[in-house]
Amino acid sequence: MRRRSVGINLRVTPEEKRRMAAAARRCGLSLSEYLRQRAVGYEPRWHPPGRLFEALAVLDRLADRLPDQAAQVCRAAADEIRDCLLETS
Repeated sequence: MRRRSVGINLRVTPEEKRRMAAAARRCGLSLSEYLRQRAVGYEPRWHPPGRLFEALAVLDRLADRLPDQAAQVCRAAADEIRDCLLETS
């Protein structure tokens, strides 16, 4: 296990901190880990929130209850969302 014992102080504006914290949250990382990864040249990737997958599961269950044509449209929409997620994650 690595032990980090040296700190680096960095001054930013409140808006810069807000943007960095938001980017870290989208990647599922703490602000420190996000900045550490960026500093060494790694670009963390966005991770979709679990709630998004729960919502897609609801759409799938809803499609099971719809008439055929409506079910096809619902499933196609859910599949399109999944495809978009795979492209960006």
